[in-house]
Amino acid sequence: MGMEPNARKPGIMRYERQKGRGMPPLKQTTKPVIYFAPMEGITDGIFRRVHHELFGGADVYCLPFHKLTQSMSLLTREIRDISPEENEGMNVLPQALTRDPEQLSAWLYYVSECGYSCADLNLGCPSPTVTRRGRGSGMLRDPDELRFFLDRLFANTLPVSLSVKTRIGYESAEEWPGIAEILAGYPFAHVTIHVRTTREQYTGGIHPEAFELALQKRIPHPVYNGDLRTTEDVNNLLVRCPAAEAVMIGRGFLADPALGRRIRGGEAAGKDELRAWYTALYEGWKERFQGTIALGRIKKLMEWPCEGDIKKKRLLRRADTIESCIHAAIGE
Repeated sequence: MGMEPNARKPGIMRYERQKGRGMPPLKQTTKPVIYFAPMEGITDGIFRRVHHELFGGADVYCLPFHKLTQSMSLLTREIRDISPEENEGMNVLPQALTRDPEQLSAWLYYVSECGYSCADLNLGCPSPTVTRRGRGSGMLRDPDELRFFLDRLFANTLPVSLSVKTRIGYESAEEWPGIAEILAGYPFAHVTIHVRTTREQYTGGIHPEAFELALQKRIPHPVYNGDLRTTEDVNNLLVRCPAAEAVMIGRGFLADPALGRRIRGGEAAGKDELRAWYTALYEGWKERFQGTIALGRIKKLMEWPCEGDIKKKRLLRRADTIESCIHAAIGE
């Protein structure tokens, strides 16, 4: 990359280091620690703040990944999304997508300058546009190359602690023991394991036995991810894997914003609460973007609570105001 790790990086904003921001070591007395998985185009700073204020229940909000390039420039929305002002009062985990250890190292210095103490490497994105370039879960195709990447990365002291999110293989779950062996050999802060392969994307069966293997191999602080949609799903996981410390939930939170609260024994979201939730999101997005984009984001989000309900989905498709969207999603 031709630059010192702490040199000024073109196109990247710099912040004075601010203590107390970001993600400190979690001291969680009630299992499990709950990570809110990112969803590009939905879980931006407005979404995170409204969710945190109205529902809570997530210990860490994971940011949509930064796709690193040779120029080390970031998009305006990426700079805004990671800014301390956008994440005041919340534990957030920045994430990067790259196959270049020097790019990642330079980005970690930027994360540190923003005041954060931990960041995440994405080895889990299964999108063909990502994996065909050897990034995301595409890195899992070649274990030797993955080991070489990690050796180069950890050859120097990193400015922040690093976690990783991974799939359990590219073609087959049979690849997981070898991948797990590699990941167990590096000082990751935690390892989030989506218990599907790249080929399986987000559909089909899951492989919870892969998470059990991670516990056996003493992978550092494994985080379970995959098809946790309800409190029952989480409880069943904890019965099967009582040593599980943490979970990551994505689609379950989009369908039920109170899911984290309910996992901790709290109440389900009422209709008034849901109405306030969708209204606050719409108003926030309308102020930052404009009405058409805000309504599009609301409708994209509402696809999750309307999933499996033909009548609600039909009403949502026809909705052209925030009021008609809310009526479609919650029946009022």
